Amino acid sequence: MTGAGRSGPDDPARRRHRRRHRRRDPITALVLRLTIVTVAVLLLAAGAASWLALRSFDPLFQPELARKAQTVGGLIVAQIDRGLGVGIPLDRMAGLDALLSAEVGRHDDIAYIAVTDPDGRIVAAAGSPLDGLDGHAAVPAGRLGGPADGRLARGFVDVAQPLAVGGQGGGQGGWPGASAGMLHLGIDAAFLAKASTDLALDVLSVVIVSVLLIFEVLQLVVNLAMRRALTLRLLADRVEEGDFRAALPQASDPAETTGDRAVESGLRAALDRVNDRHAGLAAQVAELRRRLGADDPRVGRAEAGLAALAGRFRFREAGAAEPPPLNLVFLRLPVFLFCLSEELSRPFLPAYAKSFAGELPWLTPDMVVSLPITLFMLVWALSQPGGARLSERWGRARSFTIGALLGAVSLALTAGAGSLYELMLWRCLTALGYGLVLITAQGIVVDHTTPRNQAAGMAMFIGALLAAGVCGPVGGGIIADRIGFRATFLLGAVLALGAGLSVSLLLLRGRSTARRPDGAGMRPALGSALPLFRDLRFSALMVLSAIPTKIAATAFLFCLVPLMLTADGASKAEIGRVQMMYFVAFILVSPLAAGLSDRWQARRGFIAAGGIGTLASCLPILVTQAPWGAPLAISLFGLSQALVGAPQLTLVSQIARDGGLPETAAIGWYRLIERLGGALGPVAAMGVAVATSYREAMLGIGLLCGASALLFWILFRTRRPAAPAVRPQEA
Repeated sequence: MTGAGRSGPDDPARRRHRRRHRRRDPITALVLRLTIVTVAVLLLAAGAASWLALRSFDPLFQPELARKAQTVGGLIVAQIDRGLGVGIPLDRMAGLDALLSAEVGRHDDIAYIAVTDPDGRIVAAAGSPLDGLDGHAAVPAGRLGGPADGRLARGFVDVAQPLAVGGQGGGQGGWPGASAGMLHLGIDAAFLAKASTDLALDVLSVVIVSVLLIFEVLQLVVNLAMRRALTLRLLADRVEEGDFRAALPQASDPAETTGDRAVESGLRAALDRVNDRHAGLAAQVAELRRRLGADDPRVGRAEAGLAALAGRFRFREAGAAEPPPLNLVFLRLPVFLFCLSEELSRPFLPAYAKSFAGELPWLTPDMVVSLPITLFMLVWALSQPGGARLSERWGRARSFTIGALLGAVSLALTAGAGSLYELMLWRCLTALGYGLVLITAQGIVVDHTTPRNQAAGMAMFIGALLAAGVCGPVGGGIIADRIGFRATFLLGAVLALGAGLSVSLLLLRGRSTARRPDGAGMRPALGSALPLFRDLRFSALMVLSAIPTKIAATAFLFCLVPLMLTADGASKAEIGRVQMMYFVAFILVSPLAAGLSDRWQARRGFIAAGGIGTLASCLPILVTQAPWGAPLAISLFGLSQALVGAPQLTLVSQIARDGGLPETAAIGWYRLIERLGGALGPVAAMGVAVATSYREAMLGIGLLCGASALLFWILFRTRRPAAPAVRPQEA
């Protein structure tokens, strides 16, 4: 027994050996190399195809715009020629300015339309590029007869068509066969550049989404192809930790080699032998107790030794073997698909809700927009404790499938919503499914990890969420621009259904999903609430950091940015690209911020910097309406949010440890409170926007975050340096 104590699973030498083993794990290295090489090849192929498509865009697009301008000009010329044909001079033709203004307003790509007489004087004009030119100003003949680029205004391609050729009506010039004037249509060169830029950004966005999708699918395929080897590795890791309960099932793969079967047979036999010896030892102790009696000191020493052995190692009970360890890579794709189904609607959900605003005349359209979003966040937050209980009672596989089916049906019903009340009802049902799926996915991670690898398991789960956050808005925006809002919701329903099927087929088929004893930590314990809130540090952290941070996140991403960009004339694809920048910045900065805050022990400073950074992120949108303003602002906002997340969680864990409370219960309350704060975000944002504007509402929420961060910096004091949290519940 003494030797076992010196060489137990938590021995420092064993921990050093495990660290060296993980660094040179050949299976993980092989999977990573295969994935990187394949993604790199696909990325190069997609980049080459995209470059070829963009290269051919400009030579094809400009002639098409010119042909459209010729068609529009021909229709206008026909109307003007009818007036000239009955003898009405150009300078006395009534309604000419109104006709030109109407056509300019009807076509985004036509910047101006002008009519000039034979002497080059502008008789009528519409469009801002020609403001200031009147009928007394004559355009020089050299410019009228020069190249199309910049003929009437610099930076515009001028398409000219003659009026009343052949002397109809006598013409303004006085001789037969001469033109009565010219019609000029100006195509904005900036429109051409913007169209080319938008296409390039769409192509780049599609490439990014494609690479992430390929990465998710490829990771699954590689792990499926190496499933047996990876199972052996996970089983070996468990054995190295001192857990001998799992059993390796008999292989049924005909392609398996004799050497593979020999390795598996040896491992299976070794596990059976260890458990048989433990069972035999327990039987000997029981027999010794029966023969000598419970009072014999030898029996006491034997039972103490057996208990010490069971405390350091884990053996099968009554010969019942557990299934082999679960590869959590198989959890990524179902979670990714389900979250993607919801993220697709992010760019257009406010506009979709606004289309029902007429049903509640006593509410402004902006307040109507906030209702379905607020209800979704509120139901999601409140459903988490009950969802954890249902997930434990029903089993993980059944709970995930039910949540995915509920989400799929709700998204399909959302697509067919005929009223605002129906939309709100279906969004509430979607929130129930969304909450059940996410809490179940976290439960799967908790069930199949140990404290040593729980952070890595949660990182796998969070990675799927963030990948969906990158792909969903930009993909949903592009799809909505092409096929409409309702069809995009239906596509989301198909993805949610696929998530439910995939978790049953890939992850938990044939597995026992009984909860572990520590599963209760998935939900906030009611008994821990009062001691937590008695600690002023926890209250300050919630009120001055967690709630304002979540208010800003839902207000900016779900309401203000989509509505503001829609009001500025942006397409749904542009809105999706802007929202994507938040997740890109968050993914890039979050690991660095978490590491530095742990290294410098400066979590209070990082949280304060994140709140002030949220205020600073409003500046690009306030000072400019240039196309780069919104992406820069959302990128800065994502960076600021990344500074806050990990330090908040670590401080919650420290407060729980200082108070002798379960960390998982404290984290459960933290997540519940911040999600309730998220439900306040849309209502607060729209309430301010109704009285002011979208930009001023962003500034108001930014001021709330900045002021709260300064108060937090002043009021919060740590008692001792906080150890990095395991982060068992990041989502």
